[in-house]
Amino acid sequence: MRYMVVLTACVCLAGVPAAHAATGARIDTPGGPANLRYGPGTQYGITGSAANGQSVTIVCTTRSEPSTGKYGTTTIWNKLGNGTWVAGAFVHTDTPAPAEPECGPTGARPTGDDYPYRGKLNTVDRWLMYSGQCTSWVAWRMEQLHGYFHNYGWRNGIEGHWGNAHEWNDNAVRLGYRVDRIPKPGAIAHWEAGEGGASGLGHVAYVAAVKGSTVTVQEYNWAVDRGYGTRDVPLDRISSIIHYAQGT
Repeated sequence: MRYMVVLTACVCLAGVPAAHAATGARIDTPGGPANLRYGPGTQYGITGSAANGQSVTIVCTTRSEPSTGKYGTTTIWNKLGNGTWVAGAFVHTDTPAPAEPECGPTGARPTGDDYPYRGKLNTVDRWLMYSGQCTSWVAWRMEQLHGYFHNYGWRNGIEGHWGNAHEWNDNAVRLGYRVDRIPKPGAIAHWEAGEGGASGLGHVAYVAAVKGSTVTVQEYNWAVDRGYGTRDVPLDRISSIIHYAQGT
């Protein structure tokens, strides 16, 4: 990890929730259409809009960035049947909010170097990180598993900032994600600045497998300059484990 992270961008993929009943609803704004987005927050790009009064189907929800509408302020964001997200303040249902449970994991179990920015170095990626860095690689893996990720993502009404790798554990704690030393496939391995061979900006990697006290990680910008690699790491050489994606 070598570069500071300071810009903004949008994420492009959305997760697939676990199967369950959906809830019919309608768009209800103070006037005009409601924006539909790639993820649960205004930091995610707009994919389209839904007209005031339009019927929609809610498949799952999460609590993210606050929004204010005709009936007050809420942190609920609704994922719709078409895969887009809309702020809960602009949706009316006949059931108490949230209308559906928390969105589940996507079920993805990615392997290998499928990084979409491979060979495109030092550009700003869609998660607002620099491509080729360890943070950008892990952002990609978290999007695959969790359905969305953003450098400035919100959770439960709290604005986050993942920033450089050494800051990730503090941001995770602030947002309410579990941080411990219990590795599990799909979690994030985190190194503090200067620990375990990391640079002054720290390091993060994707936990691919765990065997006893040995953790197999997939990563970028460790042994290969801004490139992909895997390695087995003793758990005591990892500063902490961040459980961002559900099920990890």
